[in-house]
Order: sequence, then structure tokens, then C-alpha cells
Amino acid sequence: MSMDDEAGDARRRRRLSWPMSPVNSVLVAVCAVGSLLCLVFGQTIAGVALLLGAIGGGLGAILARRGGSGDLERVNALEYADERDRAAAVKGLAAVGVIALVVSAAQLMLHAIVDTDPVSRWASIVTFLALVICWFLANWYYVRRG
Repeated sequence: MSMDDEAGDARRRRRLSWPMSPVNSVLVAVCAVGSLLCLVFGQTIAGVALLLGAIGGGLGAILARRGGSGDLERVNALEYADERDRAAAVKGLAAVGVIALVVSAAQLMLHAIVDTDPVSRWASIVTFLALVICWFLANWYYVRRG
């Protein structure tokens, strides 16, 4: 083994490898910060739900990077290994998008039926419109792109 190989190995050992992808790091951080904010403002159920999301998402992402992880583990954790994983994820996320649009529309109808507070109603309207606009823009982009 040459000196260059030994130096490269030493650098690789010293360099800390982050245990999850940047996307998962952001998702876990957002859930953790959101959990902390909810708990500070007295919203215990929402805080615990977000904390469980942060813990579950982080553990899932870390475990998905193991050598023996399966396709489903990697796709669920957004830790894609190859094009097959990415293709499965695209289909899964497309289904989630459809469900999100349907649930958001149902939530908007519920706000129309039950007289709710204006902040909740406007949050629902903005969420629904954001999903619809995102859907149209994504379709436009991918149809043009080919």
C-alpha cells in the first residue's frame, strides 16, 4: 500500500459521515423544531405527534442505509439506492398527492358545513389552493420536460 492510499484511508476515517440524506435531515429537523414549538405553546398532542414523526423518520432513514435494507425500507425512508427505488417512490408520492388533494377538499367542505374559526378556515383554503397550484405546475413541468 502506498503512502497516498494510507493518507486517503485516514482522511475517510476522520471524515464523519452523516447518517441520513439531506432531505431526511431537513424533515427530521422540521418535525423536531415543530414539536418543541408545540410543546412550548401547550399543544401537547401535536407536539408528541411531531416528536414521534421526528424519531420515526430519523430511525427509518438511518436503518434504511444499512447494507441489508430492503426496497420498501429505502423507499419509505426516502433513501433511494437506484432507479427502481426512485420509480416506486414516484408512484407512491403521486398516490399521496391524490389523497392529499381529496382530504384537503373534504376539509374545506367541512369548514363550509361547520362554522369554524377564520384562521382554521383560511389555513384550509391556502393549503387546498397550494396543493392544486403545485399539482398544475408539476404537471406542466413534467409534460413539457417529457
